[in-house]
Amino acid sequence: MRICCEHNKWLQSNWRRDTRLYSLTLCQNLFGAWVVTKTWGSAINRGFGKSKDLICPDYQSGLEIYQKLQQRRERRGYQRVE
Repeated sequence: MRICCEHNKWLQSNWRRDTRLYSLTLCQNLFGAWVVTKTWGSAINRGFGKSKDLICPDYQSGLEIYQKLQQRRERRGYQRVE
């Protein structure tokens, strides 16, 4: 069985507000399923963070979730960083 990864569709964005960090990733897992990964934590204390994976039925669903989460970060005062 061959799984096709579409690397050209993968997305990532990083956000910061005061001492808080937030990261979003839209990519495929080892089985080819689309996953949105949310990671958040402290910008000061390393190792104090959490992560959550949201499995998506397809790329379009994952893209919609990714965009909604980006909008939420903006509403909550986070600034996008490189």
